[in-house]
Amino acid sequence: MKFNAKTFAAFILSSFLMISSFSSASADRMTRAVADWTGGMVTCEVAEQILEQELGYKIDSIVFPSGTGLWEAVADGSDIQFACESWPSYAEADEVMINQDLIYDGKVVKSDYNGDGSIEAYTTGIIGSSDYFVPKYFVDANPDFKDWTDLNKYKDQFATPETGSKGRLIGCAVAGWNCHDQKRLDLLGIDFEAVELGTEVAALAEAQAAYARKEPFLLYFWTPHWFQGAFEMVGVKLPEWKACDKFTEANNWEDCGTAAWPATGWDKDYTINYMNPAVFAKPENAAAKAFFQKMNLSNDDQAVMINEIDKNGRDIVEVVQEWKDNNKDQWSKWLP
Repeated sequence: MKFNAKTFAAFILSSFLMISSFSSASADRMTRAVADWTGGMVTCEVAEQILEQELGYKIDSIVFPSGTGLWEAVADGSDIQFACESWPSYAEADEVMINQDLIYDGKVVKSDYNGDGSIEAYTTGIIGSSDYFVPKYFVDANPDFKDWTDLNKYKDQFATPETGSKGRLIGCAVAGWNCHDQKRLDLLGIDFEAVELGTEVAALAEAQAAYARKEPFLLYFWTPHWFQGAFEMVGVKLPEWKACDKFTEANNWEDCGTAAWPATGWDKDYTINYMNPAVFAKPENAAAKAFFQKMNLSNDDQAVMINEIDKNGRDIVEVVQEWKDNNKDQWSKWLP
């Protein structure tokens, strides 16, 4: 049986709803998607606590995998009304669903969205960057290594029994993040195999184990994140991002060769919270909309909370509540 994106999204959503018993949005009740990485979870938990504790909303949560299916579920609006911290250079639905400028700190940071307007979006404050990384001890031991163009020269050091003669990339953990790691490697002629481990936790566990053994490894990763502060890593400086308009599902992922995405690194990401326009246009939800328009969580604050959750094993609700209790001077500016 063949599923298209919408059919698959509907199937997943109905399956979750059968066990979750969530209701559609009412005047003071909405449902948000749970992100599948810690930073996104933190951003949405911050939003939820402020919406509930300060603005009187009741926010339910539903687990839903990242990707186009989630965007379509939010655009439908029946069961999920908003989701948090999408990274535009990873998203593949934003170009066809958003029709507005993105504003960060009072300035337009993206003005070329010409979608159908089925999604509304506002920046979170988090500015993300992504690359492939190697440990600094590898660079120190191999001073001729400068950037991604040198990876093949050292691929034997990155090879494993699993990849044979090829080097190994600990790639994007979740397929729905749309990293296209293997496509990138192939287009750039990097003789490595991308391995998808399924979760952020699994990818980090493998990287930390290799680091402890002082073994070379190539890792897809991003900032802000505690990992970058805890371990000395060096980016391989993938080619500068450039869009490829024809690289879409509708065009059967026709690439632009080595000139553009996905044969490049990622763009600088002004991350966004995104929502159903009709739901947030209701007068009773005006306060929630105004909050999202003003929300401006910093990289530093998010990184501290990620560290407490991932490294120190603390509960996310407790960590975010602690941040909220200690930072009223910041989040109070986001209130309507």
